[in-house]
Amino acid sequence: MLGFDRFKDQQLARECGSNPLVCRLSLSRRKILKTVPVSVFGASLGGLSWLHAAPRGASARAKSVILIYAGGGISHHDSFDPKPEASSPVRGEFSAISTADSGIYFTELLPHLSRQAGQFTLVRSVHHDQTCHGVSAYFMLRGFKQPDPSFDRPENQPRSTPNIGSQVARLRRSSNGLPPYVCVPGLSYLADVGYYTAGWMGRTYDPFLLRADPNDRNFRVTRLALDETVPTERLHRRWSLRRTLDDWARGQEPSAILQTVDTHYQKAFQTLTTQRARQAFEIGQEPVTVRERYGRTRMGQSCLLARRLVEAGVPFITVDDFDWDDHAGIFPALRKRLPVLDTALAALLSDLSERGLLKTTLVALFTDFGRTPTVNKGAGRDHWPGVFTVLFAGAGVPGGQVVGASDTLGAQPAERPVSPKDLAATLYQFLSIDPFQDYRSVDGRPFKVLDEGRAIAELF
Repeated sequence: MLGFDRFKDQQLARECGSNPLVCRLSLSRRKILKTVPVSVFGASLGGLSWLHAAPRGASARAKSVILIYAGGGISHHDSFDPKPEASSPVRGEFSAISTADSGIYFTELLPHLSRQAGQFTLVRSVHHDQTCHGVSAYFMLRGFKQPDPSFDRPENQPRSTPNIGSQVARLRRSSNGLPPYVCVPGLSYLADVGYYTAGWMGRTYDPFLLRADPNDRNFRVTRLALDETVPTERLHRRWSLRRTLDDWARGQEPSAILQTVDTHYQKAFQTLTTQRARQAFEIGQEPVTVRERYGRTRMGQSCLLARRLVEAGVPFITVDDFDWDDHAGIFPALRKRLPVLDTALAALLSDLSERGLLKTTLVALFTDFGRTPTVNKGAGRDHWPGVFTVLFAGAGVPGGQVVGASDTLGAQPAERPVSPKDLAATLYQFLSIDPFQDYRSVDGRPFKVLDEGRAIAELF
């Protein structure tokens, strides 16, 4: 009736054309993290490129944003938008359970979040027309459609529209010497190919990529600490020497590039010599009971680390989740994965609330797209951008609310359609950032932060 088989054939042709990298979350991570070696410090400053931040707006609803990005596409049917009255091929294997708010149902694998439904709003009518992972992620993380499939290659990312987090980094200061935009754990293919970067705005506003699993027993963020062979006194002497050399260079040939490099050095020096900056990443300081509350998983400990970064004053944190792409065997996979998300997100919301941080922290859960309304022959669901669900909590977001709705099959929006551009405008409005303001790329070309989109009024 809906032509699902024909849609899937077209979808596979689009996905697996000339760029299979974008269409497979199961690819092994490539070692592409590049650092900028700086001999005067005796330490790598790769990822420490942030500067020129403007003061935070006084009217901002949110001081910080935690964006949990579930790469691969969460099945809305099997999580936040179940269809218990639909036929079995649509309904799937899981039962629906009522939440703390009457009339709202989740699947049985989200018991913690069902009890906390009064703390967040679901938007069940998000939609777009991109069926490939990379192109969809580009749209969801930037608010712009990807203009060229070749942008999926790392070498072409400098031509991309900046990530939302990079725009925030340009306009918001962090505190305690920390970067204003941090991505944890930064281990997915999206991090590998550069989907979290500042694109044509320049590497100045790229995120600090953790590149490590906070759940590992030996987890440590080495790039925010001095090499053991470089004591603080020696670092200060090197800093003095570098300033002398830079002053001489400016006298020879003043340069905007030199000024930018100088600011990079200043920020890096501040971070390396500020103990509080390093302590924000020392997740081992958390009590065992707190770590267990979030779940001893990559996702759980990444959410806990995000809370620590909010406490430290970081304005934008992306929790880089992945592995949600299940074209076959989706139900056994979700029986493992959904409880991890349920535990981690519920703990994050409770923890932020108990610490008085949820009032000023916006928590959002985004994903590439939903999954097909019917289960395929491999007992999985394929890509489906026709409609899917995202979540917002904190920063004054009304709880126990559902914005929009999908139709009876979970195939299209039935009311209140919302686009990725609207989601981007919403994030900017929470931070009191004008989404249509102008900025210039690293080579001076004029651009707008967002070309169109309307913030979701029901969240305000």
